[in-house]
Order: sequence, then structure tokens, then C-alpha cells
Amino acid sequence: MPECVPSHGESPDPSRFVLEGVDDLSSQVFLAFIGALRLHKQLMRRTLTGQGTHPGQVFCLHVLAGHDGISQRDLADALHLSPPTVSKMLQAMQKAGAVERRPDAADQRLTRVFLTAAGRDLEGQMRGVVAELVNETIGSLPEHDRRELARLLGELGASLSQALVRRGQVSAS
Repeated sequence: MPECVPSHGESPDPSRFVLEGVDDLSSQVFLAFIGALRLHKQLMRRTLTGQGTHPGQVFCLHVLAGHDGISQRDLADALHLSPPTVSKMLQAMQKAGAVERRPDAADQRLTRVFLTAAGRDLEGQMRGVVAELVNETIGSLPEHDRRELARLLGELGASLSQALVRRGQVSAS
């Protein structure tokens, strides 16, 4: 990529990242969005690792809390992850005693996933940790900024969804 590769020993300068055919303002928004995503991911990973879990597991616990007994395939769809990735995550969570996997009584080809009592406790704890992070970060913004950010991210999400449909990567729904 032009102009963004640092010399040896030099830190990368994201402001030097150039997107040909993209106006400066759109480039600035793109870089700010990507930077915020990176920092969010780093904060979540560091915080949750300190709690003995992984960000992906938090969302898995959340889905299971609302859909206990969901099939492993449907869980992968809900998390937007590949079945092998979910299987690996569930192995770690099962080893930690948070989930239990059982074959479906009616269809032995399906595996159903259930939270254990420890998994329910962990989900509640993680919900509290995430709430604390949201309050510390997004919640620290003034209300009018949060409303505008919610509106803008909603529009961006709709634009991204439309791009996926146009590319045939998801169905319109």
C-alpha cells in the first residue's frame, strides 16, 4: 500500500495511509473508525483476559443465556462465526465448566449447547464487566453525541449491510 509502510524501526503512521479515489474526509472517517475499533478490541481483550475469559466467549454466553439449548450450528450463525471456530470456543468453555453440549434427542446429527450453573454465573459477571466498560467509554460522551453516534452507526450498518447484499454475500432481510 502506498505511503503507509514505515521504515525499519519507525512506527507506522496511520495518517499517511492513502486510499486512491477516496475523498479526504471519507478517509479520515475510515481511519478514525478503524482506530476506535482497534482500541475497543484491545480494551475488551485486556479487560476480559483479566477476568479469565475471551471477548468471543462473552457474546457466546449472552446468546446462550437467551437461547439455552440452541443448536451448535444456529449458535455459529448467531455469532457470525464458522462452525469450527465455535466448536473450538465451546471446547474451551466446556473444559472451564461454563457450557455443556448434548446430542439433540430428536436428531442425533445436531448438538445442542446449554449453560451450566457456572456458565450462568459467568454470563452475569461478564454482563456487569461489559456494562462497566460501556459506561466508562461510550457513557462518558455527552448525551447528544451518543444520540448522533447511534444514528450515524445505524446508517453505517445499513450501508454495510447493503454492500454485502450487492456483493451477494448475504441475503436481503
